[in-house]
Amino acid sequence: MRIYIPDMELVETLKFSKDIFNRIPNEDEIILDFSQMSNFDPLPMLIMGTTIRNYRNQFPDKKFKIEGTNGKSYAGTMGFFKYISESLGIGMMPGEARGSENYIPITPIKIDELQQTEIAKGNRMVVGDLIEKEAGRLARIVDRGNPELHKLLTYLIREILRNTPEHAETETMWICGQYWPSFELAEIAIADEGIGIYNSITQNHSHKEYISDNKEALQWALKAGISEAFRPSEKQRDHDEWANSGFGLYMVNSICKYLKGSFCIISYGDYMLIDNHGIKYGETNFKGTAIRIRVPSKKISNAHDIISNIAIQGQSEAKTIRNAFKSASKPSKGLMSDLKIY
Repeated sequence: MRIYIPDMELVETLKFSKDIFNRIPNEDEIILDFSQMSNFDPLPMLIMGTTIRNYRNQFPDKKFKIEGTNGKSYAGTMGFFKYISESLGIGMMPGEARGSENYIPITPIKIDELQQTEIAKGNRMVVGDLIEKEAGRLARIVDRGNPELHKLLTYLIREILRNTPEHAETETMWICGQYWPSFELAEIAIADEGIGIYNSITQNHSHKEYISDNKEALQWALKAGISEAFRPSEKQRDHDEWANSGFGLYMVNSICKYLKGSFCIISYGDYMLIDNHGIKYGETNFKGTAIRIRVPSKKISNAHDIISNIAIQGQSEAKTIRNAFKSASKPSKGLMSDLKIY
């Protein structure tokens, strides 16, 4: 059986990731043909790689063969093929390429490994500081030397990454990024294969009463102050600057919207794409959570003011929402000088 991998445009990739599991092989060999694939955008690579890996695992008794990879050296450099399986002798391992001013290759981020690296250097850092440092390193790869873009990308990457260990119940995240000079556009994609937003947020019974499925979970996750960590009987604790306040995804989405960029969130069966055309919902079969942000760099003049103003707006909105934290945490307010993001 031959399966043609489509061009890696986002919506088409999400559709493929659902449809492929309806292909039940009757033959002993399955050929994955990449000859029709030309674009290699960050989020579609993460989704497609995970999908193919899971599909292969579903049929362990079948022989899988890869064809049509000639002319796909960029995907190989990004670590795409070995993200599917390290046994594929095509391209580099995820994280092996150093990246350039135009791309961040598919890179694993493991909190425990980051901690061990810093300990070896004699540094002992809390997880929040550790993630912030890694976010700054990744942002610098594609910030084009623009300090305001660097601040904003560091903030956005950090806000997505720091929620994953707490809510996804997994220690491994994957990141991939691209900068398109001709469009002055930066894209960052981050994915994990954890428990998903619905399973995370509904662990809190305060939210479970009005969130009944994945689609509703995505909608509520983008509201200010909504977090699994919220407890009606407890006051918000201000002494822990890294304490979750439920503003992370609200801030990331709102910043993308303010800059007329785009935001996409995917989690266990559903996706939500927000851009200048409105909101699009759809179904997919990605097992985990993935987020894509696209930010036009030419619209960024003062990252601190953008983040601060949106945080103030979010706190105002949170006051109207039941079972929500009313105040953003210190990091979510974007106090760049205090957080040492330069």
